[in-house]
Amino acid sequence: MRNPKKLVFIHIPKTAGTSLRLLLESNYKETERRAIYSHQDLDEQLASALNDPKVKCIYGHFPLRPVIAESNATVVTLFREPIARSMSHYNHYSKRMNEKHAQLMEGIDSPEDFTKLVQSNNRQTAFMSGYLNQKEFLEDKDVLEKALANFDRLDAVGFTEHYAASIAYFGEQFGWKNTLVEHHNSGGKKKEVASKAVWESMNEYDLPLYDQAIERFAGILKGYEGRAPRVPKPPLLKRVKGYLRALSSKF
Repeated sequence: MRNPKKLVFIHIPKTAGTSLRLLLESNYKETERRAIYSHQDLDEQLASALNDPKVKCIYGHFPLRPVIAESNATVVTLFREPIARSMSHYNHYSKRMNEKHAQLMEGIDSPEDFTKLVQSNNRQTAFMSGYLNQKEFLEDKDVLEKALANFDRLDAVGFTEHYAASIAYFGEQFGWKNTLVEHHNSGGKKKEVASKAVWESMNEYDLPLYDQAIERFAGILKGYEGRAPRVPKPPLLKRVKGYLRALSSKF
């Protein structure tokens, strides 16, 4: 384990990362964490956060950039079964909840159309390979090998399908006071009719990447299945008020 006091969480979209992000916010003070969800001057943003001694936790939708790989920070991420992740990604974008999503989804009305969107293809491989330019990523035939090689730079890995065990594992590794599992931003129950081949076409690299991740990292989670979560005690004043309220109810 590298420097446990400088944690970098690579938030791959639609991998239960929002739920984990909220956990991070409950375990680190606002001054101790840095959220980075814009790619403008990304490497400069990352370098600034990595070099700031007050910052203990950095998280956001950014790939495993060289500035991260070459640092002494502890790097973690969550993976998800690729076809399930793609379906969730499509459903999320289809809601067009903001202007960016509306622009991206203009003229895209089906999973078949979604395959044409650069952001729909092999997202987990893209994040692990370190690419910022997605067109260059799609043109590089060696990206899967690059992404797999970067597994060596990951200090802890979780899986959406084993979320509770993943959180228990992370909590033990990083001394978190709160490991209570809650689910957010789940994307609803919308189902899309499309052949399996359509979803597989978006995940040519992600499918073998995920299989390798399961083979390499999932075994460690078995020891964390079924563990009771850590739940922080409420503030003393709140506990005292609760005690007095309970005491007064007895009379």
